[in-house]
Amino acid sequence: MTRATRLVLALNGSPAADGSVSRMLDALGEGVRAEGATFEHVRCIELQVRDCIACGPDATSGYCIFHDDMDRVYASLERAHAVVAGSPVWFDTVSSPLKRVIDRCNCVTPLVTLPDGTEDLVPKWARTRRGVFVVAGSAEHTTDLAERTVRGWFKWVGAKWEETLAWRHTDNVRGSVPAELLDRARAIGRRLATSDPLEP
Repeated sequence: MTRATRLVLALNGSPAADGSVSRMLDALGEGVRAEGATFEHVRCIELQVRDCIACGPDATSGYCIFHDDMDRVYASLERAHAVVAGSPVWFDTVSSPLKRVIDRCNCVTPLVTLPDGTEDLVPKWARTRRGVFVVAGSAEHTTDLAERTVRGWFKWVGAKWEETLAWRHTDNVRGSVPAELLDRARAIGRRLATSDPLEP
């Protein structure tokens, strides 16, 4: 896999295009592109996505029974070299736009009926992607529960969590993330673009 064919996919759960999460993801993308790889920045708030209905085993031979903007998310996830999730902290976890996308990824490791009649979870691809979480929230509240959600989702979509970049702020100013964290985001992007796929 050459750098030119590597895709770093970022799913941005922030509704604010000029917010701290979006700024950190933009900086991360600068690092990815500086190394010659491709960066796809998906703003979840702009997706037309139905809620997951937990349809159960053997619902479809493809991905989801619903066909909406998640179809292109599935396609990007499948070919991604690395996956980045970004979100502000809402009620101790990720934002609702990102959570809707996360829930609809249930079918990436679906419950299926095996030839012997038993049921098991079978991933659609190997866990070779690197995963990074970018988060912003109040310094008075923890980011641990949001990270736990994202790390669980990474496992489901074939990624391994490697790092969390957190802006824990005391202000209410949109986009106030400091320059040093933007520099760290660019460095993370460069690392993701240049790192080899993980062993499954």
